[in-house]
Amino acid sequence: MCFRPAAVTLDKTCPKCGETNDPSAQVCSACGANLPITQAFPGAPGASGAPGVPGAFGTAGKPGAPAAPNSPAPPKTPDASD
Repeated sequence: MCFRPAAVTLDKTCPKCGETNDPSAQVCSACGANLPITQAFPGAPGASGAPGVPGAFGTAGKPGAPAAPNSPAPPKTPDASD
């Protein structure tokens, strides 16, 4: 199943006054406060409106040497009691 957010907003919100600004703006158009820096693509850590990118896989290390295959068992001999 694929997850896709309903809407992606790339606008920046001012942390001081809450005004919505253009994604390329560095200063708020309403109050002049510095806006947070976001990543260049949606989904990157810090980008708003999109889920984050999964982290790197864990380090498993080198695999060990393969085990020797099992040798076949010798055939059973009939018991004298049968």
